[in-house]
Amino acid sequence: MSRAYRITVKESVTREIKGSDEISTKLELLDILPPEAMGGLLRAELEARGFAENADGTMSRKEGGVTVIVDPCDGEVTVKSETAKSVTEQGSRDGSAWDDVGPSHQSVEESTRDQLKQELGKKIDKQQEKLQQQATEKLEKELHDLQPELGEIVNKITREALKQKAAQMGTIQEISEDPQTGSMTIKVEV
Repeated sequence: MSRAYRITVKESVTREIKGSDEISTKLELLDILPPEAMGGLLRAELEARGFAENADGTMSRKEGGVTVIVDPCDGEVTVKSETAKSVTEQGSRDGSAWDDVGPSHQSVEESTRDQLKQELGKKIDKQQEKLQQQATEKLEKELHDLQPELGEIVNKITREALKQKAAQMGTIQEISEDPQTGSMTIKVEV
């Protein structure tokens, strides 16, 4: 007469999971001055706003898992959101074998362990999806907050470039700016 034996396996799976998202756009800088001069103005303004220069010539600022990278040469803006964490899932699973030792016991134990690992892997995958969603939400929030700042940067650079261009054309007699409407009038004597 055969007897059924219960086989209990316990597993723990630890994985480093990451969630990331990114988007790129381009600043609409007018060609008022040569590209090098416009890039220099952009670089100076970004530096004043807390951006640091990278080895490749781009400027970046990182806050709370979100990195903003601006290429002063062409105005390309890339916003990246990254989150990572280590996740551990533990569990146990029961199986039945007809022998307490031998090939039947080993094969039941292996298949039960594999099923448990797959189940734990699926739980980690769900956490991965949540982390990815968090990264996307963080990116969307940063984009919402960043758009007005990028607009201010473009406007400031444009005003400065117009002033420099006017100075190249002749003697500046008067500059009047209306912060309410954003208009600027420059009187130049040629």
